[in-house]
Amino acid sequence: MNENDIKDKLNELRQEIDQKKREINEILSEVKIYQRDIFSMRQARDQGNDDCKRLSQEARQLREKRDDMNAKIASLKEERRQINDQIKSLSGDIKDSKEKRDELNRSARGSDASLIDRYEHDLDALLNKDIPLDREVRLYETIFALMERVEAAKKATSFHKKVVSTYDGIKSLDEKADALSVDIRALADESEKYHLKAVEIYSTVDEIRKKADESHAQLLEKYNIVNPLRDKVTAIKKDIDAIEAQMAPYDDEMVKIRSVKEGERKAQIAVEAKQKLKSSKRISLDDFRAILEDGASGDAGPAGGAVPVEAASK
Repeated sequence: MNENDIKDKLNELRQEIDQKKREINEILSEVKIYQRDIFSMRQARDQGNDDCKRLSQEARQLREKRDDMNAKIASLKEERRQINDQIKSLSGDIKDSKEKRDELNRSARGSDASLIDRYEHDLDALLNKDIPLDREVRLYETIFALMERVEAAKKATSFHKKVVSTYDGIKSLDEKADALSVDIRALADESEKYHLKAVEIYSTVDEIRKKADESHAQLLEKYNIVNPLRDKVTAIKKDIDAIEAQMAPYDDEMVKIRSVKEGERKAQIAVEAKQKLKSSKRISLDDFRAILEDGASGDAGPAGGAVPVEAASK
């Protein structure tokens, strides 16, 4: 191939490279647009995930507080249950004591005080008064009967006191149970607040996570678009490398051609410079350099004198 053919071929290949580079620039411009979307979507996804982590931690702390409240409630309920069991047991004792008291009262048929007064009156009459024998016998029988009634009345009074005392105990336990119920209600209200707040946060987390997942899905879609474009750029760059490799022999040949032409040019300059010397004309520094490079050796100029060189010339 001659020089023009080589130049044409190189220009053709350079045009192909320029076209490939334009294709790369167009693709990169398109990728740049997608990259802005990718950055925005990735930022939205990551921010959403960070918010989910932060809010989930806050919700877990609220649930822990709720669980602590519920544990306290369970403990107080157990304490109240034990008190209620005591109240039931005492209520059963009251019922038994009242039944025994009422039975004794029916036997006594009067209070212990009135019966004792009557007993003492009849005993005094029996011991200190002069009464008929039949009256004495009846009085003696009456006193023995009164003794049994007095004993029954005393026992009834004892059971009554026990009933009253047990009622007081039940009242105290009722007050404790009521106080526990108040505490349980307060803790339950507080626990409910923690629970509702945690539920609200988890609902917010679900919404944020849904949006983050949507951003992630959109991000994957963009990657599915961008990755083939990047692969295409890589493929085009390989095409350019192949074209440049194809250009290398032509470039080498052009270098050889230019080297030959440059040598011919310098040789021509040397010939012309030698002609100037023969005619005793001044030569330039470039002319002198051309003579040296050409390998000139014998001619020293006119009359064997110094070679006149224009010092200002190169």
